Amino acid sequence: MLPAMSVELFEVRPRFRKLVPHSMEELTGNVKTSLEASAQEITGSVGPSYLVLKVKSDERHFWTPQLNVSLEDDPNGTIVNGMYGPRPDIWMLFVFLYFLCGFITLVVLIIGLSQYQLGLSAYILWAIPFTLGGIFVLWFSSRTGQRLGKDQLQKIHGFVQQHLLVNGTDV
Repeated sequence: MLPAMSVELFEVRPRFRKLVPHSMEELTGNVKTSLEASAQEITGSVGPSYLVLKVKSDERHFWTPQLNVSLEDDPNGTIVNGMYGPRPDIWMLFVFLYFLCGFITLVVLIIGLSQYQLGLSAYILWAIPFTLGGIFVLWFSSRTGQRLGKDQLQKIHGFVQQHLLVNGTDV
């Protein structure tokens, strides 16, 4: 059984950092060989100092996570930095929507407080709970997406534990 990966409540993109006693060439070669074996359910791309691991395309959905790994040389082996997250297009969509809700909240707050200071009606301030509600809905939907993609995240993590982080220690 694979060790479960814990995800904190406010952790948006889970990360890990391990020191592995192998060279970068050995690690990338091992992962490339494992990915080429068609029995695996993981695909990805391998570069000289990075890896991108994904679930096979027929199993992907909107909330499917991927793993971005960067490799750094170290005198004792290789430091492996991994970050789980959504696909870049989904990540940018959420960043844009968070920015939009925050910007609208700021504009409404400035206009409302200016009207209040001038002694005018500041009914626009009633929009702030709705914009903050939009931010909460975004956060809640991202948490729901993390839960929906948890099995696939565990599948990718199992692959990484088996083929990349063998004999790795926390850094």
